[in-house]
Amino acid sequence: MNIVLDTNMILSALFFGGMMERVIDLIMEDKLIWYISQPLLEEVTRKLYELEANTTIITKVTIIFEKGLMINPDVEVNICRDPEDNFILELAEAAKADYIITRDKDLLELPNHQWQNTKIVKPETFLPLLRNKGII
Repeated sequence: MNIVLDTNMILSALFFGGMMERVIDLIMEDKLIWYISQPLLEEVTRKLYELEANTTIITKVTIIFEKGLMINPDVEVNICRDPEDNFILELAEAAKADYIITRDKDLLELPNHQWQNTKIVKPETFLPLLRNKGII
């Protein structure tokens, strides 16, 4: 299953654990394929700097990003209410992702909670989907 995580979901896993940490574990176990892009990497790096993340967090994020499949989206999207979120949609479209996992209202409010063929879901919706598919 191909997925895209928004920046805050990555930060949530790193700082708070919980459901998103479980998603990261599944990525690390090769049960999910996680797509990343340079804009995502740059935004996560910037936010970690702003949050004054410690060495342990920086090490974790480095290891996690090594599991991601880096792609350079060749599409341009200008549909999101918050233009700064369009890069997530570009990444999902280029990756042909099955899901974007987010709590971002601007992404979740897209028609039918979907972009192209990618469903946009919260973590609390995504984990039961994985259980139903036998992934966890």
